[in-house]
Amino acid sequence: MITEFLKYTGELLRKYPQVRLTFNEEQAIRNTVLGVLGLSNINQLRDRYEGQAFWDKTLKNYGGLVACQKHLGIDVTSIENINIKDFKPQIKGKDSIYDIKVFDFGELPDLELKTIKNPIVFVIQKDKSTFSICGFGGKQLILDNLVNSSNETVKSVNLKKFIGFKELNPIDDIL
Repeated sequence: MITEFLKYTGELLRKYPQVRLTFNEEQAIRNTVLGVLGLSNINQLRDRYEGQAFWDKTLKNYGGLVACQKHLGIDVTSIENINIKDFKPQIKGKDSIYDIKVFDFGELPDLELKTIKNPIVFVIQKDKSTFSICGFGGKQLILDNLVNSSNETVKSVNLKKFIGFKELNPIDDIL
């Protein structure tokens, strides 16, 4: 998978704005996750498989939103003001609402056709607190740059991989 990822992003990676979450931002996310799950410490979280998965998903999705907001110089949405159980990261631009698709370094993002309704900002999670913002694309650009996945699990749920990184617009253009 890393070969495929680098094929489409390799030369662009160093150009993408990179944003790190602060220690305090990470702690706020962790504390909110612990509260939602009714746990008192990080060890209890790690003892529950679904707890660790929920923590990872929340850190990825909320972290991607925060990275975009920090890069754009707009107010960061407080984690206390969102419902993290059903959280779908979005950012309001001058012309539209933009969905934020955060995906792991080394993997191409999977998209389900029926869920592509808004322009999408693509963000790479390089490690737990470092995010690279690839840019955004409108619905048609995204649909024109999807390929079938070789992963049988992905095929069974009708997901496609996005490969149009060279076609994306800089995130700064959404404001």
